[in-house]
Amino acid sequence: MTERAVYVQRLDPDERDAYVDAHDDVPEGVTDAMDRGGVTDFELYVRGDLAVCILECEDLDAYLDAVDGDDAVAEWEAYTGQFKRAGVDPDADPDEGIPFMERVWSFRS
Repeated sequence: MTERAVYVQRLDPDERDAYVDAHDDVPEGVTDAMDRGGVTDFELYVRGDLAVCILECEDLDAYLDAVDGDDAVAEWEAYTGQFKRAGVDPDADPDEGIPFMERVWSFRS
């Protein structure tokens, strides 16, 4: 059983293409931290100035422990932060750094 978390980031419309292009080469240190945190699936969707991240992991707290304070992750978030108006804040308290959304409805058949 995995946990799913979703978060939204607002892109600077003038930097949207740069943000998308940056994800052509996500640093190995970032994916290593995600592996250590038990990520089983991560998807990023972009439409206009909206980026939606869907994260599935074994344990969300373990994921947060793995990425919090990781130098590669902090460097990546600082780099991609220049393309955003709002989103992940690498300088925030770990409980507030990722703007997770609240699930209010779901459907499965």
